Amino acid sequence: MGLRQLGIVIPVLNEADNIAPLVASLESALAGWDWEALFVDDDSADGTAQEVLRIAEVQPRVRLVLRVTAPGLANSAIQGMLSSAAPVLCVMDGDGQHDPRAVPAMLAVLDQQQLDIVSAARDLHIASLQGSLGGARPLLSRIGNALVRRALGREVADPLAGFFVMRRDAFLSVVRQLGDSGFKLLFDILATGRQLRHAEVPADFHARAHGQSKLGVLTLWQFALLLVEKLSGGWIPGRLASFLMVGASGLLVHMAVLYGAMGLGGSFAWAQAAAAVSAMTFNFALNNALTFPDRRFRGWGLLRGWAAYLAVCSVGLVANVSVARWAYDQFQGWAALAALAGIAMDVMWKFVISERVLWRRRVRRP
Repeated sequence: MGLRQLGIVIPVLNEADNIAPLVASLESALAGWDWEALFVDDDSADGTAQEVLRIAEVQPRVRLVLRVTAPGLANSAIQGMLSSAAPVLCVMDGDGQHDPRAVPAMLAVLDQQQLDIVSAARDLHIASLQGSLGGARPLLSRIGNALVRRALGREVADPLAGFFVMRRDAFLSVVRQLGDSGFKLLFDILATGRQLRHAEVPADFHARAHGQSKLGVLTLWQFALLLVEKLSGGWIPGRLASFLMVGASGLLVHMAVLYGAMGLGGSFAWAQAAAAVSAMTFNFALNNALTFPDRRFRGWGLLRGWAAYLAVCSVGLVANVSVARWAYDQFQGWAALAALAGIAMDVMWKFVISERVLWRRRVRRP
């Protein structure tokens, strides 16, 4: 079959009804082009993979990349881009909102201006987009874009677009430095590869034909974490930022339960114990949902993970006290500094063990 000149990477999750219309649109828009479409499926439950394979039997340009671990939009796009040997890569959504007719325009600009990456920009100020973007999404996108432009340090009309073309050699130059946010790959690429030559072309943003949007609280949270990571120059990884914010919210839970239990007549010792267990349980649940969503415990595994997390926190408490006692002697009685040293040791212990042991990457079983 030979080497295709354009590899179109399409991350999908539960998009079975959108596959055939999208392939038909690609065939129409890219007539005369040498292309392949790699549908990267995050182990969909609606038969998306089977639909891709059905089409691939009669359309050799269509390929399936099935992923059963580390789900996420950016992770899927990266895997698809690494799976194509084409010299030029394209990333687009599989829900029909990105118009394949914009691809030739992006390729023309990429070639004529000798650029590394060209992205499709939506005009978020046009009122007609209200229907396709839905609800408060245009406002959220404008706010997000403004924050991202500040982090990038360059003017970009739509840095959160998920529709772009890129030279494969340029992608390989930055792929090892990309974060693990699972969200907004274009922003991550531009923030990581500040030397990359980039331009934008206008493009329409269509309404979704089938299925449901994946934009939700988790997606916005992941974007916020990626923004923190890039604004800090990588000094604060996204997962660590999430872990710290979850821990801070756990303090509020601790105090609420402590004073609530004492108000009901409980002794301080019992109230403190109840508050500690409640805060640790709250932190476990939130970290499972927000900090490690791609590795989360499910079903009966939640009970095992919760028990292990309590054990990790108990060891962290011992480390906290030990380091604080040592620091108290070293700082000649500065209690505040000693306490902060103990807290820092406790937090880092819990984060490292949580990431490397409790929520380590694991393959999902069918």
